[in-house]
Amino acid sequence: MSARLLFGSPAENILDLALSSGAQAAEAFFQQGVELRARAFEGALAELTSAQARGAGLRTFGRGRMGFASTSDLGEESLRRLVKMALEVQAHTDPDAFAGLPDATIETDGAAAPGELEDGRIDWRAGARERTRLALELDARATSCRPAVRRTAGAVYSDERVHTELHSSRGVHAAFEATVAYAFVEAVAERGDEVQSGFGFTFARSPDGLDVGGCAEEAAAGAESMLGARTVRSGAYPVVFENRAWAALLGSMTAAITAQGGEGVSALARRIGEPVAAPGVSLVDDPCLPQGLASRPWDDEGVPSGRTAVIERGVLRSLLHNSETARRAGLARSTSNASRESYRSAPEVGATNLVFQAGEDSLDDLLSRMGDGLLVTELSGLHTVDGLSGDFSLGVSGFRVRRGRRGRPVRQTAIAGNLFTLLAEIEGIAGDLRFLYDACFIGAPSILVRSLAVSSD
Repeated sequence: MSARLLFGSPAENILDLALSSGAQAAEAFFQQGVELRARAFEGALAELTSAQARGAGLRTFGRGRMGFASTSDLGEESLRRLVKMALEVQAHTDPDAFAGLPDATIETDGAAAPGELEDGRIDWRAGARERTRLALELDARATSCRPAVRRTAGAVYSDERVHTELHSSRGVHAAFEATVAYAFVEAVAERGDEVQSGFGFTFARSPDGLDVGGCAEEAAAGAESMLGARTVRSGAYPVVFENRAWAALLGSMTAAITAQGGEGVSALARRIGEPVAAPGVSLVDDPCLPQGLASRPWDDEGVPSGRTAVIERGVLRSLLHNSETARRAGLARSTSNASRESYRSAPEVGATNLVFQAGEDSLDDLLSRMGDGLLVTELSGLHTVDGLSGDFSLGVSGFRVRRGRRGRPVRQTAIAGNLFTLLAEIEGIAGDLRFLYDACFIGAPSILVRSLAVSSD
């Protein structure tokens, strides 16, 4: 048991209660998290908050049926109610031949389990002084590195520690802890009546891994570079997506590559073994990635982590699966992608560290190859992307490119197309891999796309 747990874990007790109450098989999932956040604004501390969450979820199985219930009240009587509720849900659920627990002895291909996932300085007992200092430092740096940037919309430092534990009647007894530290700032550039903003971010397992100076420079430079931006003439343009813009758009694809979201619904369904992207495109999900913020030794139903090639040299090799979807697809095993939003939900399917493999070109090489076109550095409206069909229409900011050189800034402009068509029309891949941390940890380089529809607002 971790010494950093605020209180003990009840997971083994829940499992014993479920089995003694009539469950043929059961799984208890416990999670406890602590998050602290400091926000600086105009050179002063504007906000300091902390949040704690802990609770347990229980799955029970019997006669081909599954029950699920969860609770944040971990008292003895509440745990008895939890077991009773899960068994009642199970009794009223339709039988499903594919439901059930994974085997404890299942093995996966790929790298060994990830190394250190946590930093001891991120702890619920740690004070707020260092967290406050980092937020104030980020705010100060962002307003001092570019002449046009004298203020920010706020600078934030936050960290969290999460303890996860799982016990099942198949013999799985496992626990791990993970920490994440991150910081971001929105810089504001002004010239006359014109105001533009830029965003910078940095994240790591520990505060020491954060690049506060680089984060501030990224935000300030981005804001200043957009001064004087205007729209472009509507038409079809070759487009270069800068790495973080492509990573953000790629994140919209996760629903299509998960079996739960993709089977029979997405544009990729039933295309295993077929070309779905340009020959240079490879996409992997790797929960064992060193320094990956979604790395973990096992997934959210206890299957040991393993690397999955989703797209390999343009060919779709696999969707992502948990144990249930793997059985449904006739596969021998899960891809170790069972995922829960929290202890309040049963396992679904989710990506971990999703990496679009980098090439060898530089961003300047892609611009030179493109000649005349559009460099996209920021996207807006990503929530409107249809992750299953791939259709998108998004606002963009960036730069007009002529003769391979970055020109004037561009805004109030939109692009439209289809994500899966775009994958097939990639003509260049840079080596500048950049990661975003959102629903999963997404890494992508800059890419060159043959043509996209571009319109002015």
